[in-house]
Amino acid sequence: MTNQAINGFKSQVLIVLNNIQEGQCIAYGELAKQAGFPNHARQVGTLLKNLPKDTKLPWHRVVNAKHHISFIEGSEAYERQKQKLEEEGWVILGNKLTVNENNKGD
Repeated sequence: MTNQAINGFKSQVLIVLNNIQEGQCIAYGELAKQAGFPNHARQVGTLLKNLPKDTKLPWHRVVNAKHHISFIEGSEAYERQKQKLEEEGWVILGNKLTVNENNKGD
């Protein structure tokens, strides 16, 4: 990708990310697709991995296609994402998101 394309990719991904509502989750690939860059799931992961730790963007709402947290279970990043998701009503068993209390009955 050219620098212009990279900047466009980053901008679009961050716009879509910013619009993910509390209680919702999205897969890396779906986020890439919605941003207009299908087949760029890995690049989405890299972009999110490099966000500042104090970002206000809801990076924690992005999970893999199996609805799992992608970080190694027990790692600092895993624990941060798990805590943020649990605060939004998700139940995490191992690394899998199982129930979102905010969307029960939907």
